[in-house]
Amino acid sequence: MMLSLSISIKGWGPLMKNRWLLVSLVISLAIIVCVPNQAAAAPVPSYSLIPSTLSIQAGSEFTVKVEGSNIVDLYGYEVNLAYDSTRLQLQETKDKIGGFAIDPIVTQNRIQYAGTKIGLVQGDNGSLTLSEFKFKAIASGAASISLTSVKAINSQLLSTVQSPTAGVSIQISSHSAVSGSKGAAGNGNGLTPVTIIDQIAVAKVDSNQKFASILNSEIGGLPLKVQTPLLTINVKPEVIQALRNQLGNVKDALLKVEFLPIVDETGIAEMMLQQRHAKVKVVGQPYDISLVLVAPDGRKAVAEQVGSGVELVFTYLDKEIDGELLGVYYFNEAASSWEYVGGTLDAQTDRVAVSLDHLSKYVLLEYNKTFKDIPAAHWASRTLQIMAARHIVNGVTDDEFKPNASTTRAEFTSLLVRALGMKSQGSAVASSAFADVAAGAWYANDVEMAYEAGLINGISDGRFVPNAKITREQMAALIIRAFEWKTKQSIQSVNELEGYRDAEEVSRWSAKEVEMAIAAGLMRGKSGDVFDPKSNSLRVEAAQVMMNLLNQISILEGL
Repeated sequence: MMLSLSISIKGWGPLMKNRWLLVSLVISLAIIVCVPNQAAAAPVPSYSLIPSTLSIQAGSEFTVKVEGSNIVDLYGYEVNLAYDSTRLQLQETKDKIGGFAIDPIVTQNRIQYAGTKIGLVQGDNGSLTLSEFKFKAIASGAASISLTSVKAINSQLLSTVQSPTAGVSIQISSHSAVSGSKGAAGNGNGLTPVTIIDQIAVAKVDSNQKFASILNSEIGGLPLKVQTPLLTINVKPEVIQALRNQLGNVKDALLKVEFLPIVDETGIAEMMLQQRHAKVKVVGQPYDISLVLVAPDGRKAVAEQVGSGVELVFTYLDKEIDGELLGVYYFNEAASSWEYVGGTLDAQTDRVAVSLDHLSKYVLLEYNKTFKDIPAAHWASRTLQIMAARHIVNGVTDDEFKPNASTTRAEFTSLLVRALGMKSQGSAVASSAFADVAAGAWYANDVEMAYEAGLINGISDGRFVPNAKITREQMAALIIRAFEWKTKQSIQSVNELEGYRDAEEVSRWSAKEVEMAIAAGLMRGKSGDVFDPKSNSLRVEAAQVMMNLLNQISILEGL
């Protein structure tokens, strides 16, 4: 028998906030070990599917339980099901062993679901129900459901995997009363079914569909999630309400969410970005995203500027893709070019999410840029590769970075603004808070945004001195302000400079920020015991500090 030995983890609380992090730690990090067969082995656990009925009318719901027999010390589990997604729609899942469960992952015709007990308790024994699945019949015919695998974990966190042959077939008869949003997407009146899951209105569509048509009344005041196999569109309630307001809150309005595949502009993306000496790869399907509410009399309300109220989540299948180099781009019609929007990677699920300010054409790209003066063996090579993919750092030319050149105060401020994702609220700055920052300067908007956020101060006499070199202690002060502005948290530090022999060279005004930067892992000495506070920050140092900042912010946001 094959067993999986997992790592025991203390402090379960933070793990529960990530829907599959617990499963990945308890199950996926397993080490496979072989255990010899025993002569007088206990009965082998078996699993089966128990449906509440074997025949049902379209539009009705039924449940299927995953049952286990000869169970010994069951502490947690993961079950995988395959089902006929053309005739069945998953409505709800329930864990039956107590503790906590993770939201199901539904991909095309497969369901993955897991649950676990919590704390130092023994697992369950004998015959028991692991989980229950509620389905809705959406089309007539014979619908099959099969249990493809079960991973069982005991209280010692040893796991076993079985592939049962359990399966059931449900006979679904047609029903003339099935109508409106209760029918299957693409059938009859073409409305997309909506299921309420965890107070979210969820509409699932097949890979060959290009839009979802949803009755306004089906959504209510809930967020909307439109799911396709490779793209999820999340819409906040306020975006939908704004459309309703335009039409006068028409009761029977229809919300149409379109995600039309596009091909014409993808060649432009690769050609344009490769001109910057980067290797660019289009990952998956580009889409033209639109959101329209249509009244029964034909009046339309179109969503355009959505103020971060719509989120796209791309799923990529290519395992050769470097996830850290992925980003979402939109097509700027006026400039006829693709521009970087952003993207947050979930490496565990192979997904990239981004919040949108407006609806347009979007694509997921892998952007791999290197510089000829940064060899692969350079200590900052990977940092610069990732930061270039996020369009935070730029070279002094398309193929040169000049890592050992000094960084100016204007350059570092712009770097900080891009890293924090700060966006200007209006047009170009008409007048600056600083006398020496010209309104038309390339850095004027960034300086103004950073100043208004409290990230920067002038030197004296209302001057910013944009072309002055920024020192390491000045960089520490700015990076701490940025960290606290973004996370709304303060850093506790105690005598972090004691180990540095040049600690007395740190200015009194910056000593606290330097210690905080060291304590938070945002900066460190140039050598083991030298911080060198008065030296100018090098371009490569500034890029690494910015990478450290983003990593620390990401860790805090994930807790």
